[in-house]
Amino acid sequence: MFCLKIENARGEIFELTHDTKNYAIVHVDGLTPPKSLINTSVGGGMDGTFYNSARVDQRNIVLTVVFNGDIEGNRQRLYKMFPQKSPCIIYFSNANRNVKITGYVEAMEADLFVQREQMQISLICPRPFWESLEVLYHELSRITKLFEFPFAISTPIPFSEILSTPLCTIKNDGDVECGCVITVEISNAVSDLKIYNMTTGELFGFDYNFIAGDEVTISTVSGKMGVSMKRSGETINMLNYVTSDSSWFRLALGDNDFTFRSKGGADDVRIKFATSILYGGV
Repeated sequence: MFCLKIENARGEIFELTHDTKNYAIVHVDGLTPPKSLINTSVGGGMDGTFYNSARVDQRNIVLTVVFNGDIEGNRQRLYKMFPQKSPCIIYFSNANRNVKITGYVEAMEADLFVQREQMQISLICPRPFWESLEVLYHELSRITKLFEFPFAISTPIPFSEILSTPLCTIKNDGDVECGCVITVEISNAVSDLKIYNMTTGELFGFDYNFIAGDEVTISTVSGKMGVSMKRSGETINMLNYVTSDSSWFRLALGDNDFTFRSKGGADDVRIKFATSILYGGV
């Protein structure tokens, strides 16, 4: 069993799989991983080709819907729900995955002069990967919280613990590498801040002197990359202060171990990761 819902640009959610009195989904194309485009070039006198690069093409989801009940009324209702070229969010869930993807209405085609009328709705998804509905949150800090409810003391217990080397592990159990949104909260003056992905050997660093109250946001999500800082209500673009050896973190499949280093009050740096796992297909 699966559930398929579409949210249009006005925020209206239209569920197609459980409204059998009016609609019946008979086929859905484009749920599996989209095609990859492999770029190659020919070498003179050589058999085969040279590999240059590769990328995943956009996703095309095509819904085939059969009308029940009021045929004309239900067909015209879809016109209003999903006007052409408008954005929408497609939600899909089955026994193992609960995901979403953003698409645009390309076409709505139907043969009005058949006994069993049906319509094909074509949706183009520029970002080809399904995204998990649940966002994973992780915290990286030298101070590890140990206090949990319910609260009952029989022997003295610590409320927190200071680590010599801060470490957090983010598990990417999706099908492809994904980006993340990193929020850095500064509660005391620090400089030379560097965040390390110990699994991939990458780092993201700043050549900048931060002060108490600074909040830095780093986005390594494809198509939304950027880094900014909030200070006293003002938003500052921080790209000019990113070190030359920095990389936009991509979470590898499996476990990714992160740590950080800075000059100054390392105990006053708190880093949060927000991650949406990506899937090739459902």
